[in-house]
Amino acid sequence: MPPRLPERYRLHIRLGSDGDVEEWLAQDASLDRPVLVRYLAPEASHDRHTEFLTGVRSAAALTELHLQKVFAAAETTASAYSVSEWDGGVTIEDRIRAGEGIPPGEFISNAAGLCNALARFHDTGGVHGAIDTTAVHYSAAHPAKIGAFGREARWRDQAADTVALAEVIRAALTGSHDQTVMPSVVLEGVGPGVDEALAAAMDGTLDATALAAQLEAEKSSAPTEVAAPRPWRTLATIGVITVLICAIAAVGLAADFDPDSPFLYPVAGNSGSSSSTTAPIVVEGPDPGDGLAASVEVYDPLGDGTESDDSVGSVVDGDLGTTWQTEAYSMPIREFKDGVGLVFDVDGTPTTIGVRGSPGTTFIIGWAPAVPDDPEEWEHIARGTLLESQVMLPVPVRGGGLWQLWLIDLPERADGSYQAIINDVSFGG
Repeated sequence: MPPRLPERYRLHIRLGSDGDVEEWLAQDASLDRPVLVRYLAPEASHDRHTEFLTGVRSAAALTELHLQKVFAAAETTASAYSVSEWDGGVTIEDRIRAGEGIPPGEFISNAAGLCNALARFHDTGGVHGAIDTTAVHYSAAHPAKIGAFGREARWRDQAADTVALAEVIRAALTGSHDQTVMPSVVLEGVGPGVDEALAAAMDGTLDATALAAQLEAEKSSAPTEVAAPRPWRTLATIGVITVLICAIAAVGLAADFDPDSPFLYPVAGNSGSSSSTTAPIVVEGPDPGDGLAASVEVYDPLGDGTESDDSVGSVVDGDLGTTWQTEAYSMPIREFKDGVGLVFDVDGTPTTIGVRGSPGTTFIIGWAPAVPDDPEEWEHIARGTLLESQVMLPVPVRGGGLWQLWLIDLPERADGSYQAIINDVSFGG
């Protein structure tokens, strides 16, 4: 159970666990803004409380663009918690798992900023102790930020922080966890100077300040867009892909995609991936006042192609009294398929997505420029569970494309079956 927090913080979505730290998307009612709440499990020892708060308060002592801001931290009788800025929640690891390269022209500047921020953190005497690809957040809507402060430390010295951050930057640019794959080998326009700087830092011969300086010197030569792969790197690419396939097979993606989910894919023409013989139903929703109008489509590529199709328009009709619901399953939906959902085509660029439905429904929000042939190609934006009947979720800006609501766990009903009810999905601009 979550610890007793000040009344101003209202928990909305459980994002998952980070080791022994639980993470929730919450709302700061006093300032009307989303925040990230992290707290220790009740079984954590008093020494662990102290370690957690020391790490969090070290970060709170600085105001740095590339460090996740910490707004509050405290200890309760059963736990310790922190309240931080919500920066979209997309990690470097999420990007790697989704197979999305980070444009070097964007990320080398961010990489230098990360190193400078880490250097300032070190100047205050701080040690992160657990930097990896899940501790650095980056999306098109937010600068790269080091977060996950308060994790259980895996090391106690600043030099190890720099080594770890250099490896994160290398992985972000190459999209690979194979430390032998360097950026200049797989990216046009990235010179060997970037490789040399990262290699030196990974060997422990550069501190964060020196690494930042060398990356700053190299960033002017970086391309503004990801260039086409070099023809001669085929063998290296095969090796990288093999590593990624093994990694994905071992740990899975951040979200599971169920083709039977009417909330899975935003409205768009079928790309041929659906196994359904029934034409998809698309319902136009009214302009929801201050929100963005959207159309919605049932999407079921791995099932029979239908899921309460006749009521799908209820989620965008602006009437909270009408609902769409999944079928009632005799066992948890994972026993039948990976999920079930809907697809939305939004008239505009949403910055928030609101979901109203039955508590206990676990969902993933995804985005793609068009319905992909492979359901796993959706970009995973967020994942959570409805605790109450309504949640408003900030999302990073995406130009055009389609939005997905993918239901992966359905609440259990009194009769022992499993079913989710969705009253409304809204998009704020």
